[in-house]
Amino acid sequence: MSRSHQLFNLFSHRRLFNKSRALNFRLLGLTLCGLTSSLAIAAPIAQANRLETFVYDLNDSKIEFSLKNDIEPKGTVISNPTRIVIDLPGIIYQGPTVRRRVGRGVQAVRVGQVDANTTRMVVELSPEITLNPQDLRLKSSQPGKWTMQLPQNIAAIDLNSVANFTLPITGAAISSGFGWRVHPITGERKLHKGVDFAAPSGTPIFAAADGVVSDAGWTDGGYGNIVELQHNNGAVTLYAHTNRVYVAKGQVVRKGQAIAEVGSTGFSTGPHLHFEVQPDGKTAVDPMDYLQLRQVTLDLASNSFKD
Repeated sequence: MSRSHQLFNLFSHRRLFNKSRALNFRLLGLTLCGLTSSLAIAAPIAQANRLETFVYDLNDSKIEFSLKNDIEPKGTVISNPTRIVIDLPGIIYQGPTVRRRVGRGVQAVRVGQVDANTTRMVVELSPEITLNPQDLRLKSSQPGKWTMQLPQNIAAIDLNSVANFTLPITGAAISSGFGWRVHPITGERKLHKGVDFAAPSGTPIFAAADGVVSDAGWTDGGYGNIVELQHNNGAVTLYAHTNRVYVAKGQVVRKGQAIAEVGSTGFSTGPHLHFEVQPDGKTAVDPMDYLQLRQVTLDLASNSFKD
């Protein structure tokens, strides 16, 4: 299919600051809080010439990203399928390309290195969405901090949809997504059947929906202490590597009820929750297709999203 490339004006309403302030500027962090279906990460102070954080906020239908240096982004809208591409010349991102699923309107966000001197951010939109590039503006109110407002109808596609499950943990970063990867312990290429949420040991884990505990406690095979819930529609959710388990087999639990706490049991390199969704009770699928996210944050300064 043919692609149409249209440059859009990125630099309206930009304020000027003197160089001394720019050099002393430090990222204070983008904190995403409030709804239980949000992800929140505080970004550390990054090294020079680094992309620090990249955020997509469904509530405001807005993109935000933070840079250490005051770099001029360059943007393009690409059709078939529709994508917003933002290049950051002079910004270095060290690590593999990171891609995170979002939903139906904005389907995914992706960050990677195009060449030795350019970092690229891509917002992948539903094929049904068309954008007028003239409606898009990148604004900078402080050195290194940029925002872009998207049409509200894009976020509304997801905000008006009904998700099957809620996030089983709050204030946690996704440290590894669903899909094929090199196992961090065995070194084998293996399908990662869930999503890992990095969080301190003892962080509460909540039931993603009403259900009955079909398994609880220690299990062989690398998952350590687990909780497995059977739901009314036949789906199963699995919560693995837990430290303490609060429920017992056969117990009825309610959506949002604390069922365990984060740990690092089984084959684990650090405290986190491994969360799986099996719609048919057997086959694991990408949990992000069943979770209602309000905000997605990539903390790139610390590479916390490296798979």
